[in-house]
Amino acid sequence: MDDVPTHSHNVDSSLPNRESIRQHGVQSNDNERPDTDPPNFVPVIDDIITARQFIEALANASLDGGIEDADLLNRIRNPPEYQLTVDDPDLRLSLDIFLAIGNASEETYTSVCRALQRRYPESELLSYYKVKQYVAELSGVTAIEHDMCTNSCMAYTGPFSRDEYCKYCGELRYEEGPGRTRVPRKRFSTLPLAPQLQALWRTPAGADSMGYRERCTQENLAEIARTNGVRESPYRDFFDGRDYLDAVMEDRIVSGDMCLVLSIDGAQLYRNKVSECWIYIWVVLDHAPGVRYKKRHILPGGFIPGPNKPKNVDSFLFPGLYHLAAIQLEGLKIWNARLDCVFTSHPFLALVTADGPGMACISGFVGHQGKCHCRLHCPIIGRHKPGGAQYYPVRLKPDNYTVHGCEHADVDLGALLQNFTTAESEEQRYRQNLAHVESSPNPTEYKRRRLETGICKPTIFSGLPSKHILGIPGCFALDIMHLPALNIPDLMIPLWRGTFDCDKSDNRANWPWVVLIGQTWKDHGKTVSDATPYIPGSFDRPPRNPAEKINSGYKAWEFLLYFFGLGPCLFFGVLPEVYWKHYCLLVRGFQILMQEEISPAELIEAHTKITEFSDGFEELYCERRADRIHFVRPSIHTPSHIAPETERVGPGIIYGQWGMERTIGNLGEEIKQHSNAFANLAQRGLRRCQVNAIKAMIPDIEPIPPALPRGARDLGDGYALLRAVDTIQRAVRPCESTAIRQYYLETEGSAVEGDVFVTRWSRLKLPNGQVARSRWKESQKPLSKLRSARNIKFTINGNTQFAEVLFYMLLSMQGGELRPMAMVSLYGPHHKGLWEASSKTYWTAQHLGDGGVRLIDAKSIDAVVMLAPDPRYGTRYHDGSEVNRYYRMEKPGLKLSQQIGLGETILEED
Repeated sequence: MDDVPTHSHNVDSSLPNRESIRQHGVQSNDNERPDTDPPNFVPVIDDIITARQFIEALANASLDGGIEDADLLNRIRNPPEYQLTVDDPDLRLSLDIFLAIGNASEETYTSVCRALQRRYPESELLSYYKVKQYVAELSGVTAIEHDMCTNSCMAYTGPFSRDEYCKYCGELRYEEGPGRTRVPRKRFSTLPLAPQLQALWRTPAGADSMGYRERCTQENLAEIARTNGVRESPYRDFFDGRDYLDAVMEDRIVSGDMCLVLSIDGAQLYRNKVSECWIYIWVVLDHAPGVRYKKRHILPGGFIPGPNKPKNVDSFLFPGLYHLAAIQLEGLKIWNARLDCVFTSHPFLALVTADGPGMACISGFVGHQGKCHCRLHCPIIGRHKPGGAQYYPVRLKPDNYTVHGCEHADVDLGALLQNFTTAESEEQRYRQNLAHVESSPNPTEYKRRRLETGICKPTIFSGLPSKHILGIPGCFALDIMHLPALNIPDLMIPLWRGTFDCDKSDNRANWPWVVLIGQTWKDHGKTVSDATPYIPGSFDRPPRNPAEKINSGYKAWEFLLYFFGLGPCLFFGVLPEVYWKHYCLLVRGFQILMQEEISPAELIEAHTKITEFSDGFEELYCERRADRIHFVRPSIHTPSHIAPETERVGPGIIYGQWGMERTIGNLGEEIKQHSNAFANLAQRGLRRCQVNAIKAMIPDIEPIPPALPRGARDLGDGYALLRAVDTIQRAVRPCESTAIRQYYLETEGSAVEGDVFVTRWSRLKLPNGQVARSRWKESQKPLSKLRSARNIKFTINGNTQFAEVLFYMLLSMQGGELRPMAMVSLYGPHHKGLWEASSKTYWTAQHLGDGGVRLIDAKSIDAVVMLAPDPRYGTRYHDGSEVNRYYRMEKPGLKLSQQIGLGETILEED
């Protein structure tokens, strides 16, 4: 790669200058491990001492020290070099039954086996106990168990492995069992990563799938060479990010290494009782995005039972990270079924993801209330109210403000971001600050240094080999799920409702933005629920009426559709115009940043909008008042980092918490033993790992469901016509006949003679997984039972338009071709003034009715969208253009929904 230039990946001066500090061709030294080298002082703070002990244990990790099962250890070091088959018909039938019953009970399995044996008495099917053993043997995946505190405070691992009682609550580790034996009171499970990774390569197709990363890498390196380091193509994946490509150029990632994401989150298993547990998973980025987030490709890593929150998360993560460190140091032998060879892989930990509270537990940072709160460890310094203790990332110094330690001048956001790079933070400021905190001579000085740096201890991830991790704190990714979908609405909506905290020196009556009150709030809530019939089923759960349900478990997805989809229209004329325009800046920025593909130009636009929003928030809402400092939550500061982070590590939606949330949901649904839910959850996770490994090694073990339902017509390129379909040809309306004749004349150069008859189809499957419907069938349902999917976005000759589909058809062309077509009624031009005023978030247009009927190529249809009657346009405009007017919402993260298994289920219809 000597001909590849050093690259900056700069796309424009509008983004911070993130030029790589690493020079191409410089080789990293395997023996240099600055993150794990012991400090040249002896820490005196207990938390730091403990953290260092965990880190030092990881630095000396070996497979021999982490796995007691000799068979498992031998299999990891000497993987089978053949494709797995199950030739014995009775074994295969037992396995098929076990997998087919899913999460049903042992009794179900036994009943099915007995029924089959009555019909086929010669069959020798395995018992439930033996088939579980067989599954474990085939998969090579077994759980590693460790003791833990009965109150979930800590795990007896690493430096705690010999402790007899919990250092936090004092509870004893053991209870006395039969024969005066000592029995652990509680245990937790870790699922080793190595056998799960080895299974991914055991078939030729699996090995081909795992080549996605290297194919992406070569494409990116070719672009860098061609453009001299200037990014031209969209950001689509982690492998488009600057930090990954730097690691490749430094040979920290080589052919065969796998890139991993560790994602951790807490889950409340039951709504009405304390039942918190923590789960972490591994995502293998070497899979293409279209498959990596499917249930069968997400690898459960470990389960931390509740019901209480852990007080030392490091102790629970330690076994999984120790195992990772061991295979990073020793190398993981893998048999490549495509090439029929064994190679050595050093898995690379690309990113670690969590929500805000979860990240504070594992990063070693103080969290969102600290003076230096930023989860990326940028230099922003918080301010607090006079006499207060909690800090907020307020950049504009309040008037008449003399709080010691917070009196710094206004912070220019552009300058702060321009000067901050993760590389600089990792290489210099972070380590300097960490050393400063660790060398604290006493608790008082420790608290002062912790306050000034935002660091409370070294992170356990520092113990991993520095060559095989993206960097500290560079591996700690932002969370683009909770931030826009929960944190931001939780700030803005209470402000607009006037329910946000107000100091005694302030007065809500002087808040001009408080408009969602009384009847206005009720009316606004109704406009949200009124949109439900027009929101396609593929958009998943529609937002409920916020005036009635916002305090009743309003979901993240509901907030996302409400705040970032419906909001620009429904808040128009409700919020004062200056606040509405300011809000739309935020919406536009996030609409771009939540895309799966972001062009360099779009990234610049998003960064500009988010920066303008952040600047404007303090000016519009805080007005340099010290008693409004608490308005500026971290959710105002953090979005400013997302565009630069996209340049560094790819689009946020690629590594967001959606896959983690989906895993928690579907594993939680499998819990059957509610009396011991935590243990049952761990067992379901182990079964998931084993079954996924078997599916990876024996692809036909899970029959591939039919791609299309009965009666469908495959059109190629991911399109298909779906029933219902006319049984006979039918006449069309005059406007539809005219559209057909006009299309035929334009494309074939000849006229259609006589009357026009067509055979209508009701649905069209799109390549993105959505199903576009039609007025023909949807008009037969009452509005109250409808989730309309007949409004579509289509592109012809580079021009994007929107239309309502009337029906689909196959048009006979000259030469015998049957061309798939859609009869549509167009929407007219959108209102450009509102489009621009809303930062391109409020799209509203009139439906042209029969005057806009056209015939278009069905394969020009890109997506199903929402187009709902516009309830706000007519409050401002009364010139007749308010009639038959609709506003638009497109589904955020459409591709990701398909990737994590939330695609639309295609049912048969007549």
